[in-house]
Amino acid sequence: MIKKMFTLLIAVLFVLPFIAVADDFDDDFGGDDEEESEESESDEEDEAPAPAKAKVKNESDSDAAMRDLMGESDEQPAAKKQNAPVAKAEEEAEEEGGEEGSSLPKGLKPILLVKGGFSVLGQYKQYKEDGTTSKQNAMFGSVDEGIVGIEYQGAHVIAKGTLNLRTDNALVKYAVNNPLIESNLHSIQNGAANALYEIYGGIKFYDVFIKAGKLIPEYGLIDSWQELGMGFSTPFLTRSLIVVEGYIPETDAGLSLGYNGIIKNDHNVFVGLSLGTGSNKSEFWYSDKTLGIYGRVGYGYKEYIKAALAFQFRNDYYMDDQANHKKLSTIGIGVHLKAAVKGFEMPLTFDYNMNGMVNSAKNYGKATRNGMLLSLAPGYAYGLSRHVEWLDKVSIAFRYDLVMGIYASKETSDWFYLDAANFKKDKMYMRIGATANLFTKEFAGIRGMAGLTFLMQPKAKIAKGVYDHGFTTIVIQAGAEY
Repeated sequence: MIKKMFTLLIAVLFVLPFIAVADDFDDDFGGDDEEESEESESDEEDEAPAPAKAKVKNESDSDAAMRDLMGESDEQPAAKKQNAPVAKAEEEAEEEGGEEGSSLPKGLKPILLVKGGFSVLGQYKQYKEDGTTSKQNAMFGSVDEGIVGIEYQGAHVIAKGTLNLRTDNALVKYAVNNPLIESNLHSIQNGAANALYEIYGGIKFYDVFIKAGKLIPEYGLIDSWQELGMGFSTPFLTRSLIVVEGYIPETDAGLSLGYNGIIKNDHNVFVGLSLGTGSNKSEFWYSDKTLGIYGRVGYGYKEYIKAALAFQFRNDYYMDDQANHKKLSTIGIGVHLKAAVKGFEMPLTFDYNMNGMVNSAKNYGKATRNGMLLSLAPGYAYGLSRHVEWLDKVSIAFRYDLVMGIYASKETSDWFYLDAANFKKDKMYMRIGATANLFTKEFAGIRGMAGLTFLMQPKAKIAKGVYDHGFTTIVIQAGAEY
């Protein structure tokens, strides 16, 4: 009896990996020596099946004891006995009256995504107060995504709470000729005020959902960039370009409703509408808040394709107690795509925006300027599992970003990005890059990557005697997700 309890204790301590070992231990060292010693040697032929019967009985008793210690019912669902998925077994156990508290609620899962990089080589030109520039080394590092939290997807209740523990990226702060990024994009700022990334709750019924809280707007495929993906690891390349360039807030506090479901064999249809408000930073214009409506309609098929048509209408409100208060609107239309087939991958982002600004040359009257954003990242992934046991794939990708509608000089004033006189809608700059990355297989729910990225923004003339000098950088990157 003591030997059986000892064997059972070992099995409980090691749970699944050593259940088979525990059974062999019991067989090899005779869990029923006392009973077998009472049998007569003259009845060997009659006793031939006895060991098999004893083994079956011992396994049944051991399994029953194991279920009792783990808080499970004696009547196990057939799917569980046949090593069916855990989620299916838990669902059937609940239907058959299984005891509560034996595991975490179904649908509850932790969220962990960390990726960042360090620029080992690179340079950019920094503007000085006297209007000249000086060449600077671009040896910067940053955590571009540090998402930590938990999510619950129940039958009818949904909830999510995450923090995004990013750090500043000096390349964006000093080397980019776009005040929208530095002054109006919270996704590249750190600190407690901006760490609260998503926290919402809601209900769903037949794939129709209603969510309220601080959440990502229903726009394009912004949420699908929260993964390791191709492994581009600079703030320009970890998320949708429309977010990086600062034209919409990455999170809004408000309400979201829509539909997201699978119909007819892995065909995914999703429709969403968000109404949200967020902060808009501009000390010159005494910014008060941003109020926006965002929407999208999209389609996906398995892991092969996901596409969305998106729109936004946003008003930036400024305090009424100031002399130059304004209400400026932004209207945008976007087409977003992520496609993959036979190792080839293609993310695409295209957005066209009509930006409300002021015209300092005409007594600060309202004006509209148009901007366009295009981003492509074609790549190919080659599977390595047949060659190396712990590796998943190696991917090589190229990147091309085009920004049309840019600023004529490197001003630092907060109001500059609102002045239509300095916005040249017929000018453009581009970014090009390449990356190579290794991805590991999933171990204990964790998947990792590491790689190397080259990225540059060539020099571009944007007005007479005015240039965007761009930058060059080579980044070592790494990341992991759970």
